[in-house]
This record gives sequence, structure tokens and C-alpha cells, in this order.
Amino acid sequence: MRLNSIDLRRLMTGAALVPLSAGLLAGTPALAQDTGQGAEEAAPIIVTGTRIKRDGFSEPTPATVFDAETTQDLGIVNAGDIVELIPQNTAFQSDATAGITAGADVGASFANLRGLNPDGGTRTLTLINSRRFVPTSNGGSVDLNMIPTAMIERVETVTGGASAAYGSDAIAGVVNIILDTDLEGLRLQADFGQTFRGDGKDYHASAVYGTSLGDRGHVVIGGEYQRVKGIGDCSDVRLWCAEGWDLFTNEGDILPDGSVTGYNTPGSPTYGLPNYIIGPDSKQAFNDAHGVVRNRGPADPAARNLRFNDDGTAVLDFDPGIYVNSNTFGPRSGGDGESTYADSDLQTPQERYVGYLYADYELSDALTAYTELTYAHRTASNSGVTAGPRSTFFVKPDNAYLPDDLVELLDGTSFSLGKDVDRQIPALNEVEADVFRGVLGLGGEIGENWDWDIYYQYGSNKQHRDGRYSRVNTEFQYALDAVDEGEFLNGTANGNIVCRETLASNPDPRSQGCEPLNLFGLNNLSQAAIDYAYRPVVQDFDYTQHVIAGVISGNLFDGIGAGPVGAAAGAEYRSEDGDVTHGDTPNYNDYAFTFGTDYGGTIEVFEAFGELNVPLLAYVPFAEMLEVNGAVRWTQNTAQNASTGEEKTTDAVSYKLSAIWEIGAGFRLRGSRSRDIRSPGFQELFDQQVPTEAGSSQGVVDNFNIPGSPGLGDDDTPILNGGSFALKPESADTTTLGVVFRPDFAPGLRMSADWYQIEVTDTVTTLPGQRIVDFCGEFDLFCDRITFAAPTDITFVDARQVNLGSLDVRGFDFELSYRLPLYDVFDGGDGAVSLRLLANHQYDFKVQADPTTPVIDYAGQTGPVLNGGDFNPAPDWIWNAFLSYDNGGFNTTLSFRHIPEGIYDVEKIGPQDAGFDPSLPDSINDNRVDGATYLGLAMSYQIPIDSAGNRYVELFGAIQNLFDEKPPVAPGGGGLGGSNYPTNPVYFDTFGSRFRTGVRLRY
Repeated sequence: MRLNSIDLRRLMTGAALVPLSAGLLAGTPALAQDTGQGAEEAAPIIVTGTRIKRDGFSEPTPATVFDAETTQDLGIVNAGDIVELIPQNTAFQSDATAGITAGADVGASFANLRGLNPDGGTRTLTLINSRRFVPTSNGGSVDLNMIPTAMIERVETVTGGASAAYGSDAIAGVVNIILDTDLEGLRLQADFGQTFRGDGKDYHASAVYGTSLGDRGHVVIGGEYQRVKGIGDCSDVRLWCAEGWDLFTNEGDILPDGSVTGYNTPGSPTYGLPNYIIGPDSKQAFNDAHGVVRNRGPADPAARNLRFNDDGTAVLDFDPGIYVNSNTFGPRSGGDGESTYADSDLQTPQERYVGYLYADYELSDALTAYTELTYAHRTASNSGVTAGPRSTFFVKPDNAYLPDDLVELLDGTSFSLGKDVDRQIPALNEVEADVFRGVLGLGGEIGENWDWDIYYQYGSNKQHRDGRYSRVNTEFQYALDAVDEGEFLNGTANGNIVCRETLASNPDPRSQGCEPLNLFGLNNLSQAAIDYAYRPVVQDFDYTQHVIAGVISGNLFDGIGAGPVGAAAGAEYRSEDGDVTHGDTPNYNDYAFTFGTDYGGTIEVFEAFGELNVPLLAYVPFAEMLEVNGAVRWTQNTAQNASTGEEKTTDAVSYKLSAIWEIGAGFRLRGSRSRDIRSPGFQELFDQQVPTEAGSSQGVVDNFNIPGSPGLGDDDTPILNGGSFALKPESADTTTLGVVFRPDFAPGLRMSADWYQIEVTDTVTTLPGQRIVDFCGEFDLFCDRITFAAPTDITFVDARQVNLGSLDVRGFDFELSYRLPLYDVFDGGDGAVSLRLLANHQYDFKVQADPTTPVIDYAGQTGPVLNGGDFNPAPDWIWNAFLSYDNGGFNTTLSFRHIPEGIYDVEKIGPQDAGFDPSLPDSINDNRVDGATYLGLAMSYQIPIDSAGNRYVELFGAIQNLFDEKPPVAPGGGGLGGSNYPTNPVYFDTFGSRFRTGVRLRY
């Protein structure tokens, strides 16, 4: 006979060696899906570790489930938006966070539970149908855009340590997306959305069809298409962004007359103000489309703070604003020039399409074959900043394009040019990705109580990335050095302007074809000059995954009267191989912005696990049910670096022990303790980078050996970023304790509260070069990563990823669910009202780099991201609520999301904090971020097209951010190239009010 859907899913997902309950288990009523009846009335079913219940109230660890009905009621059409409904998720990587960052993952959407994902890796395991999905980023994350949202049956989230049950990478938890492989009939949908300002247009359509294959099989096929046009440059399209709030440094700043001002400079204009200032009108120092003579040597003081006119034939006064660092780069407030946010896309334009096929067929009464195929394609892009002349690229006084009045003022000196070249040389970062995943498996029964399953999975991700117009440093300097040929050769001008290097007696071959750059004024660059000094850069990322896994599960024996003892055992072999290449670009290391150097490697993982579920008591006083569950997993990870030939193998053991105690009267206690592990991933191990340019905004540090140094640094220093093959595996100890209440006096009411603690040690993290220098100066830590030239100069900083001391996160999860039929309230009442509340209270987010360094608690911070996004602390509270009314085919849902007031930066002290003093180096004028509450409204109505009501046309519409709440001020840190936005888009809505409307057909 053909396996039913529950049995088949159990077999299929069992091979994935995922959810812990794996073992499991004989169908003790307490572990069965809640039916709304008493546990004693529930039909016993076998629940394997491969099938998380639809209801998080039944789990031994905190779990949250969103089903398709809920997400459709809300008008959601993207899996990433579903995961964002979970308050424990931090959407650090999404279509709202690209800004000016030219990343390979632009527009991608990653699950990030507890905000624990490191830069270049993941501590959240994302599964599809309880199996791994091929990583779609070189950091190991899965882009949720590649999942066919139209086929999602539910999204299950376990927010506790789960390595023993799910495998490595599950330190923060698991997001398991279950697709509807039992679908019967046809589902069509078409919809459209945009903001109330007319931008952010979003076109979406899907089609899914499922049918039986006689009496022995089933097939489901579907496809989905979405095109998002995106929202343009922040300061151009939103008034709150045009205000230009940013973080400025009030230390070592230069005034127009060349003198210095700052919080620590007595008698200066900004003395008495804090060291850090959050203020409006952010612009980058000496950044102007006309071109500006920077206020720095070697230019004659009389020539400084001047800009060119439109034609580039004369100079005018330039207002540099305030808080201009003496290095003459970084953010400043006010004055002339372009907004810091003139190139920050609010929403990433992207296009995606996904195809999916599932089929199963019963080969015999005890043997079923199944397959699952996915193909997804996605393109995305963002504009960014094009590199103009570096502050250390000096223009000589005999440059042929200089106007006479400036030449006279220069009096034979060279000058540093500030220039915004984006108008004529627009940057564009484009990424195209193709993903294929195929699964082929067999499952069956052994006797009455045991099942087995084995499968093979192949995955492939091919990603191509183009960066348009990256400055080539040597060619740029040759083109910048423009002279009159006749004047240079014989002292008589002939009007033929050429690159000086081409006239040398032995010119550099790279100067061949040089076309001079006229950077003075507007629109004076020739296309030939642009093409010579700026070149495209590319990156290709190819990744393949092979998985072979098997599992057997069933009942060992009948137990001790409380139910049978369940067991499961299994093994998995996984091989992943990746290469990152950059074409045949010549002189690749001489570009202003590259994507790093070529690298690659192989990771092989072998895992074996076993699990027991033991019911101890059932239906006795104070113990309607008591059971314990234990799992252990051994993992061997072998990595080989393709660039160096190095190889290493690590072994680790993870385990989990959990218990559920049903006391009675609707009270249930639950708890778990686990040891979780995560080995460094592909990018963390193998990523190779080019050292930054010394003297650039990314190539300077504040050297503790030089007293009185400015805030942005005083030592021009190459800094090497990237991965490290020396990284060790992380480990984490996770504890959860919780209570669930389902009172008999209020049918339909369920509440849960869980305390959690995650303690990560040997934490893989990225330390900026300045942080490494600070640790060395203050704690004599990481000094071996710094190269000193006697007596004080820093000549090199190795800022590749490291294992830090510890990360300790604590908090509470809350969930409330209540459904009230109105006929229970009054006679003749129609429909039902439902309320669901999800909340997370995170009161500790402690980081300690080393036992010798202080502990920093980042809990409650909603300002800038940390260490380049290595982890993301959450507000004290985040809660989401959904209030719905259903009546027949009509639904209306009101949604709420609340972010409370937060701390801007816990490492700074503001007037709201104890010990504030503006003379302190960590002082800031305002260290709080306002809270925000967002409301949404959705409605849908079904029009039956058959008498049974199973076939219908449904009209739906939804509005997000109903009252157009603007985001609070929380700039992303400023400096070193500027902030992405004047707010934090991880927590605050930057799109504004927007709607989606569409139609569905169920037939």
C-alpha cells in the first residue's frame, strides 16, 4: 500500500538527521500534534525527529511556527518576510540593508536567529523539508529568495541549541521550511505592491499543481516569479533621510584656517562638546561634484577650501562644514557638497524565479521512492560610491586643466583633490545566481515498529558578480597627471594635453593608451579617460554540495508503563567544494575596490548520531506525562585549502538532554541543556583579501604610541582582512527552561514563557584593524598581529578573522495564542477572533575578547552594527502581535510590531547615562534611539466557485506601516566611507507605507 503523507514525510525528513525529537518515538500522546482535544483523546501517532510539530507549545525547546494560512492572510509572498515575523530573528541581511555596500549577497535574505550570525558565516541552520539546502553564499547561508514561497506549508523555528539533532551550524537554532508535498489541485496567484509614494514596485506571480499518480504515487510541480524594482537613493526619495543625520567625531578636526578643534582642545570652537556628535546634514569631507582643493598640505594655505566652477575654468569659495577630520576624509556636518546618503539604495532591485518538483512513488508495500528538484535564479544590484582621487593622490601645479587663478594661488605647490565622480562614473554592483538542488531517496518499513530512510542530495550554486568602474590606482594617477605636450617638451604650449608618463624617456607600459582626466568642474571627463582609469571587476563563486544520509528509527521496547521507548540512529556524509575566482583581470591588486583574491577549498563532514526518548510517567498524580529525551552526535570535519594545500581535521561531540513534565491542569514544564558546535565555514577558512591602501579611509589606524592623535587615525597602515585557516571550531552551551499553560477553563488559550542562555566560546569574529590596535595598546592582546617599525610606526595590521573569548546571550521568549469563536460569546455569533502575541526580551548580550579584557554587554543596542556585522544585539524587547477576525471566506488581520527605545552605542556615554562627562573620549551628545510601533492591516475574501467551497477565487490586500511611521535617528556609525543610512534598517522600517493587492485561485 502507498504510505500516507505523515509516514512519508517522517521517512523522508528522517534521513536529514534533523529535528531532535528524532528518535523517536513511539506515539506518546503528549508528543502528538495538539488536536484541540485533551491529550488522552489524541490519536497516537509516531513523531520522528524529522518532523517538528506544527505547534511550538509542544516542543521541549522554544519553537515558533507560522503556517501558510497565516502568511497568506498577511499578504506575504517571500520566505524572507515570513522569517522576519519571528522576533528572535535579526534581519541583518535583506533587501533593505544594501546601502552603499557592494556585497556579493546584495538583496539576499538570510535567517539570523538571536542576531548571532558572524560576518562571513552563519550560526543559524536553514533547512528545506528538514534537509540542508546548498549554501547560496560563500558564508554558508541560504538565501530565502531561492525558496518557492507559494509552496510553503509552514515555517518552523527552533530557537535553542540544536546541533545534536540537526547537525553543526545550529548554535542559534534552526529555521525549517516545510513545503506542501501533499498538495492536490491547482493554485494560482498574481499580485502587485508598491509604496504609497509610488516607488518600490513589486510584481509577483506563482502557479502550483499537485495530483496523484494512480494509487501509488503523488507529484507536485510549481513555479514562482517576482520582480522588485527597488527604491532609489535614500537622500533623494525620503525627507527623513535628506535630513542627513550621522555620527561625527569631535577630535582633531581641522578648521578652515588650518587650526585644530575638538572636545579635548581648549579654546577651540567645539571644546566643551562631547567627542561624538549625532547631528544632521552629513556629507563626506571635501566631497563635491565640482572638485575641491582639500584643506591639507602640501597645498599653499591660500589655495585651500576652494572648489571649481561648473566649467572648471575658475575657483570659488567652498564651505567645508564642521567636524572635518584632519585626514580630510570621513563625515562632516553641513557645508557644500553631496549628501553621505546620495548613493544608498533604500531597497535593492531584484528579480527571481523558482521552479520546484516533488514526486513519490510506492515501489512495493514497504518501499517508497521519492525525489525533490529545485531550480532558482536571482539577479540583484545596488548603486554605490565610485572611488574618486585618494587624499594622497596629489595634483601637480602644472596640470594642464587647472585654471590660472588657482595656479597663482598654489604658488608652485601640489594639492589634494576631493571629488565626487558618481555623476559621470556611476558605480553599479550586480549579482546573478543560479541554484540547483536535487534529492533522490528511498524509504520503507522493517516490521511494524521500525522505519528506515536513505537519500542522496546534490546541490550547486553558481554566482556571478560584476562591479562597474573600479579605480585602477596606477592608471588613475597617470591620467590625473595631465600636461600640455608642447609646454612639457619645449616650454611652448601646443594645446595637446597628454599624460605626463607617456612623454617619459622610458614610459611604463601601463601608460600606453592613457587618456588624461579632467576632474575639474562638472561633466568634463571623456569616456576614453574613464575607460582607461576605471575598469570592471568580476567575481565568480561556484559551490557544489553532495550529501548521503541514512536513518533508522522505531521503538526499542514498550517502556515502563508510560509508553514505548523510542530510538533513532543515523549517519550523514557531506562534501562541499567551492572556488572564488576573479577572471583574468590584470594588475588586480592595484584596484581601489576589488572583491579580494582567488581562493577555494573543500570541506568534508561525517556525522553519526543516536537518540533515545524515554517516557517515565503517564496519567499519575502531578504527572500526566513525564519524559526525557537525549541525543548525541559525533562530527568529524576535514578542511583543505586549495590555495595553500593545507589540510586539517577536527572532531567534536555535541549532545542534548531535554525533558517535558505535564503536571496537570494545563501546566507543562520543559527544559533542555545542550552542547553545540560549529566549525568555521568556507569563507571564514579560505577567504583571501588584498591589504587595504595605506592612507586611504580603510588604511589608517589611531596608533597608541602617538599622543594627541585624531579620532580617525594618524598612522597610514595597510590592513589585511579576510578568513584564516587557523580558526578553531566554536562550541556553545545552551540552556532553556520554560512553562506552557493551556487552561481547561479557556479552550483555545495557550501561553508559553521560556528562559534561554547561549554561551559561545572560541567565537569566530572579525576585528577591524583599529580594534586590534586598541586591544594591543590597552591589554597587550593581539600584538602579534601588528608589525611595528622602530620606534612607533605601525606598518601592517593582520585583521583576518580570529577566535575570541566568549559571547553570552540571555533572555526570555513569550508566546500567547487564543482563538475565540464568537458563538461562545453570544448566541448567533458568527466567525471567530484570534490573537497571537510573540515577544523576545534579551537582557544580556555579553562579549569578552579574552579573560583579561572587560566584558561588554551590548543588550539593548539599536544603533550601529558591531565589528562589521559580526553579531547583532537586539533591543530589550521586540514583540509582534496579530489580531484576526475570520468569518466564512472573509479574513481581516491587524498586525503590530513594536521596538522600544534603545541604546545607541553601549561603548559610549551620553547625557542619559551615569558618569557622563563631555571631556571623556567616549562621550556622546545623545546615546538613545527612539522606539517605533508599526501597524499593518490585511483583508481577504473568498468567492466560491463550487458548492463545497473547496474551489474559490480569493481577493486580498495588505498595507504595511499603516501610519507611515518614519524611522528614528540611529546612524550606522559614520566615518571610513560614511554610514549606509541615518537609521538602523535591521529594526526600523525605511520603506514607509506600502500596499500589496492580488488574486488567488484554488481549483
